[in-house]
Amino acid sequence: MSSTNLEDAQAIRMVLQRLILAGGKVGMAYQSQRAEFPVHLEDGARLSLKMSAEEIQKWALKAGESVSLRLEDRGLKYESVTAFQAPVNLDGVEVASLVIPRVLRRADAHRMAAFIPEPSTRAAFTNARGGLFDGSVKSFGLEGLELALRDPKQNIQEAFRMGEQSLVDVRLTETLQLKAKTTVAYFGEDYVGLKLNKDNDPRLLNQYQAWLQEQERMQAQKDSSDFNPEGVVAPMVRANQAAVLPKLRILVDKTPMLILLTEKADFAQRMGEALGRKYGLAHLDYVKGPLKAQLGELATEEKPWGGACLLLLHNQLRLTSPLELCRQVLEKEKCSLPVLLLGTEEDADKKRHRALEAGAVDYLVVEPFKVLQVLRKVDEMVALTQ
Repeated sequence: MSSTNLEDAQAIRMVLQRLILAGGKVGMAYQSQRAEFPVHLEDGARLSLKMSAEEIQKWALKAGESVSLRLEDRGLKYESVTAFQAPVNLDGVEVASLVIPRVLRRADAHRMAAFIPEPSTRAAFTNARGGLFDGSVKSFGLEGLELALRDPKQNIQEAFRMGEQSLVDVRLTETLQLKAKTTVAYFGEDYVGLKLNKDNDPRLLNQYQAWLQEQERMQAQKDSSDFNPEGVVAPMVRANQAAVLPKLRILVDKTPMLILLTEKADFAQRMGEALGRKYGLAHLDYVKGPLKAQLGELATEEKPWGGACLLLLHNQLRLTSPLELCRQVLEKEKCSLPVLLLGTEEDADKKRHRALEAGAVDYLVVEPFKVLQVLRKVDEMVALTQ
């Protein structure tokens, strides 16, 4: 993500696969026609956009003709030119088949955005007039970072002026805090780009750059593990029919009850076996939407969160990350349950720090799976609710 353009074929396919899994759209332009279309399929040989045969005919698209594409991935905007192949019917879905672009060119190359944190990182910053603001980092770059105000009522362009100085305070890890002088370099719709001043402590800047490179490496490693070389197709949703979301299942019917969100049924079964003698366990293969509405019969008017005492978020979720979902249930749905994130042993300290930043009570290593360690941590978390 450090380079302006994406030219690596696999990196381009990763972007397209993330768009499909997120239910994203691509803007397409041909002659005087412009519109956005959902991305349906990417299989290494073609990119398919949901576009009816009637629309294709209306656009007068012809095989081999060039079309322009615009898309957004992790807040970064890209554009490209590729070729229309043909109208295709894929298992009842009408699509426009395109050649996968060879290059995705950054449409916002002026931005100092190399790493997009998921979720955003909290920060404090000041303006030249002594104002103190609570914000979040939208992106980090070698030369600077982009900040947004946490209060949506505040206007970023009223808080800062082009070229003025700002002091930024961002905790990156438990031992590394970026307190640096910056200069306002540009504005986005809801954020400001702050360039790091050259008179900052060189040791601090070196530490920051080393941290940034490590974050990029970790993100690239995760992207590589998530990549499907066979391709990805959007989940099927029949016309005039809402998508059917998985239902919550009670694996162990007992009080106190725990709620586990994971797409891995075998992992849920394993957790049930490990905790079932002492705790009840409800499993949901979470896809999207408000969680509270998906608790089914477990939830009542008196107990909207099902009378559960702990929410467990596994790192294996379908369309979101456990950090994003944690923020959703705590900030948007006002979940009253403590949230415990579950994941791998690799970089556990960093993952625990991110979990705490997202509002979770802790991070529990479940890969490798150690029954006594899992039970001990759950006991500790449940005790917080009593």
